Amino acid sequence: MMFLPIPMQGKYSSKDIHSLAIGMSSQKQTIHSLQPYLSGKMSETNFWHHISKFQIQDLINLNHTLLTNPILDFIKKGIPYRFAIDGTDDPYYGKKISENKCYILGGKVKKSTTSFYKYMTLELLLPQFKVTLSVLPMEEGIKAEEYIKKMLVMIHKLGLSIEVLLLDRGFYSGEVFKLLMENDVPFIMPVKKQSNDMIELLIGRKSRFDKYTLNKNTDPLELDVAIRVCYSKGKYHKHEIINYGYVFYGLNWSVKKISKMYEKRFGIESSYSIRNKVRSRTTTRKPAVRYYLFLVSMLFQNVWMMLRWKYFRKPQRGPSVVDEDPFRFDNFRLKVWERVIKVLKLVFDTITLRPG
Repeated sequence: MMFLPIPMQGKYSSKDIHSLAIGMSSQKQTIHSLQPYLSGKMSETNFWHHISKFQIQDLINLNHTLLTNPILDFIKKGIPYRFAIDGTDDPYYGKKISENKCYILGGKVKKSTTSFYKYMTLELLLPQFKVTLSVLPMEEGIKAEEYIKKMLVMIHKLGLSIEVLLLDRGFYSGEVFKLLMENDVPFIMPVKKQSNDMIELLIGRKSRFDKYTLNKNTDPLELDVAIRVCYSKGKYHKHEIINYGYVFYGLNWSVKKISKMYEKRFGIESSYSIRNKVRSRTTTRKPAVRYYLFLVSMLFQNVWMMLRWKYFRKPQRGPSVVDEDPFRFDNFRLKVWERVIKVLKLVFDTITLRPG
């Protein structure tokens, strides 16, 4: 967290603040839960006073630097990469106030609430692992294509080129399709069955390519659709033929390759499950603080992925393969916690804090 200086005076430093935040994440705890171990090093009040100095726009400007700093040496330039853009929700149970109301967005009921902080993530999909390049907090009234524009700029700034961009159907709109086509970005996105024409298009017994006109009565846009036909083989107790449709652009691939490529996007879901293992607990209403803690949790995954790739590859011929057993994520969390203890000189008595 060396790129996030905090103006401070007295005996505490930015390193103390960041170390405490990392400790909170590694143990999936609140700062209040860590108080018995601080031994007078820093009070809960002091921690929140200093962490509340963050401005959300400063974090937005620096987020990609924080997340990519540990991994840039491992990314070769001059070759096209696969990327994925997705969104995730953090449930919110408090009241809206002037400071956070534009960041509290509605959604379907999940974990007993319909209010969420929402974040859009940009993932780089490498053959052996994936890393998060950028995280943006979503605001009320700002359309998805505006965030996608920022993600494309981010990829360009990093000097990377796009082989294909994988997007969730939550981004399905004419505006998003036009943005990507105008910028000549190859992409794949599953179709939405929101019209009779699309429903009819997804009836057949052979994999195929077809055309579909979106918004044909208002602002028509012709799309290429790859349709892969599969047999359910008893999955979910069904025995039927299923047509899976994907809108795509800029790809001279077979239907099967388009479908298989999109399946790689589902690896992102595991990155969110990893993030939930190092998700600090907080009830703060401050969007900047919540965003900062989100960045810390995503940075955890990036560092872990890079360490595995650097030190735990199997000595063998052919493609490199990571040996996953010696350095699992829970091992990494505990190593980080041990380091936080040394940095902050935390005091342990007979109590052992259990990982969250």
